[in-house]
Amino acid sequence: MTEIVVCDRPQNPAVTPQSQARARGRILFDARSCRACRVCELGCSIHKEGKARPAVARISIVFDEFQSVDPLSARICAQCEGAPCIEACRVEAMSRDERTGAVLIGEACVGCMRCQKACPWNIPQKHPDRRAAIKCDLCLNEEDGPACVRLCPLSGKALRYVPDYYERGPEHERV
Repeated sequence: MTEIVVCDRPQNPAVTPQSQARARGRILFDARSCRACRVCELGCSIHKEGKARPAVARISIVFDEFQSVDPLSARICAQCEGAPCIEACRVEAMSRDERTGAVLIGEACVGCMRCQKACPWNIPQKHPDRRAAIKCDLCLNEEDGPACVRLCPLSGKALRYVPDYYERGPEHERV
């Protein structure tokens, strides 16, 4: 199975109290179960932007034919405990949701992409049509969880949402 690394940088004490909410859940990806159909990307972009456009999806399935071990991977926010992206935001547009623990990008974002540079995996992406960064927020307003997980034909196998991942520990990595 692909190793999952958890970000553990300490938070900046100058960040706002909302951004200091605890990390809770995250989406796990299992490359062995994924069939690279990219329905998760389409579902995400429709849910977030109202159109099927993978360029604005908050998840990306990547196939690297030159990778011999795991040619398939997913680019999706791990909702890090330390969240260096929050600390890096110069306009304080990033915070953490109290209920889900998801790292959010607010309207104040100017698209400077300091969050991307601070992220160990360069997860935040620049929206192609607006001066703003985009990344997964775990579809925080949805009662039944993230759209990508719900719409994945192999939901529960290829993609799995673990709402209490950081509270219960990494034993959830086994899909």
